[in-house]
Amino acid sequence: MVHIELALSNVDCSPWHPDVKAVGISHGRVVAHWTDESAVEAKRVVDCGGRTLLPGIEDSHLHGYEYGRSLTAVDVSTRNAPDLETLRAVVSRAQVEETGWIRGIGWDDTVVKGSGPNGTVTARDIDAACPDVPVVLSDVTGHQALCNSKALEVAGMLGKLVPDPKGGRFIRYTDGTPSGLLYESAVARINEAIPALAVSAKREAVLAAQESLWSQGVVAYTDPGLGPGADTLMDGTGDLEAVQAYRTLAEADQLKVRVDIMLLYGGLGGSTARDVASGLDAFGPPEPMPPGGHLGISQVKIFADGIPRSRTAWMAEPYDDCTHGRLQVEGASDEERVAELDQMLFEASSRGWQIGLHTIGDRAISTVVDGLANIKPLNTSLRHYIIHGDFVIDEDLHRMRELGITLNANPSIRWSVGGRVAPIVGEARNNSRQRLRTAWDIGVNVCSSSDAPVSPPDWRVMVAAAMTRAWKDDPQRSDAEKLTAKEAILSLTHNAAWQSGAESWRGQLAVGQVADFVVMDERIDWSDPWSLPEVPIAGTAIGGTWVYGGLD
Repeated sequence: MVHIELALSNVDCSPWHPDVKAVGISHGRVVAHWTDESAVEAKRVVDCGGRTLLPGIEDSHLHGYEYGRSLTAVDVSTRNAPDLETLRAVVSRAQVEETGWIRGIGWDDTVVKGSGPNGTVTARDIDAACPDVPVVLSDVTGHQALCNSKALEVAGMLGKLVPDPKGGRFIRYTDGTPSGLLYESAVARINEAIPALAVSAKREAVLAAQESLWSQGVVAYTDPGLGPGADTLMDGTGDLEAVQAYRTLAEADQLKVRVDIMLLYGGLGGSTARDVASGLDAFGPPEPMPPGGHLGISQVKIFADGIPRSRTAWMAEPYDDCTHGRLQVEGASDEERVAELDQMLFEASSRGWQIGLHTIGDRAISTVVDGLANIKPLNTSLRHYIIHGDFVIDEDLHRMRELGITLNANPSIRWSVGGRVAPIVGEARNNSRQRLRTAWDIGVNVCSSSDAPVSPPDWRVMVAAAMTRAWKDDPQRSDAEKLTAKEAILSLTHNAAWQSGAESWRGQLAVGQVADFVVMDERIDWSDPWSLPEVPIAGTAIGGTWVYGGLD
């Protein structure tokens, strides 16, 4: 007879395994399932009172380090700064960091309006809040930033007719000088002027993220994009020292959550195959997470295109301004950029690295699938994947299935954005974003993720959004692209583990797998998806040990 240390009895395991009534755990792994509670035998039995038991949630695209920074830096998110007046007040009260700057994260240009072109916020709009200290505020998408005039001055751009960088743009005053609003690679011009953030502050960010995620039932995540290219992304501090912060915490046994890191070379705008090849060679070979481990570094991120609200996602049909966006890599023409992207795919794949590609526009997705199909030979065991994939077409979904390419989508972002980008992309395209049901039925591995801090890492909202296809601003909206409860949970557990090549040891609470799980505070009514976000987390366990809450 198997010696069982702990049994969780009187559990509701629907929808992932509705016949299971109790789970046995020993030495951090699942060793038994019971369908009859009267048969339970263990050294210690915990009665869960009929609560829902789920495999631990894996958020397969969550900027863990930057999410931690959003908790430790100045909070200018919509909940804290819903308009320009409040934003100014938050900045005026903010503590100056040791770099001598004020850095904030999370403002939203769809709700905060200013005096600039088309209602954009400018440096002059926030100057009075803090005139003598340089300020830079990363937006909720991580693809644009707002700075004050002092920051423009320190960066040598105040009142200057500076050209736009490749892959980026300065919004300008009527005299042609930068207004303080920067898009994509232009953000690097400000971030490069800020002294480096202390490594201790980076470790603090990781630990803050870890604690917050435990309280939300998240036991594993993929941190997408740390390295030299991060100077264009979010607050610009997610460099290789952030990778080292993870390593240091893992070595000290302080990293308990399971993290797969994606390295980023090149960032937003103008990245090259040379950047990828030289960066990976300098880093060394991939470091896959061992079974039962807590840190793996075997993925590389490539920005294929941008985002719809900046009109930089590469589309077959034009935006409202008659542009189409483009690939965010080096090249003077579409043909040159496609060739450069193809070479980037070859350089990473040939070195044994799994590739995750930020790819949103339909034309960009087709180009990425073409590029992966043309790698000779294509190592399908690397499990390359498309991140976001909002405007994917049927033909490419069929090719993705054949090539083993995962679709990593963001249901809660679609839910929260709702109809706000419809004026940019058109009603029809906006309504058809994120074709989850179609992808699932075709046989593509579908993962759900938050992209936090772009949206909160609340998997309960992701599940409800995937099951209903509602919008936050239109709760009754629905369409045929819904997932079932079981499919939505799989997209955040088993499918996410498959993306990372770890499905043999995590993601299902199967016998032999690690005992990573979340216990809800009551039995979930899966027929009412939007009741799920109202149910608190009773406890989160990793390797059979409670890291948050618990029922003991």
